[in-house]
Amino acid sequence: MTANEVQETHEPVFPRNWPDGHVAVAITDDDQGECIEITIHGVKHYLHSSTAAELRNMLAARLREWNKVAVRNGWPPV
Repeated sequence: MTANEVQETHEPVFPRNWPDGHVAVAITDDDQGECIEITIHGVKHYLHSSTAAELRNMLAARLREWNKVAVRNGWPPV
């Protein structure tokens, strides 16, 4: 890792152009080694489709867990 590499990010205090200012997903051009580009808070991540699919699975599982917590606390699920 380089000294300038981002190690972690957090949600901004105020939303920036929700949702586009927070997260975006694109398919890369043919010259890119990976096929999916995910941008989170301005940081681009290039993933193979299998990694992106596993990320989707893991996020879906955690969001299902979160929704149980939200409902228990009277919050709207996502």
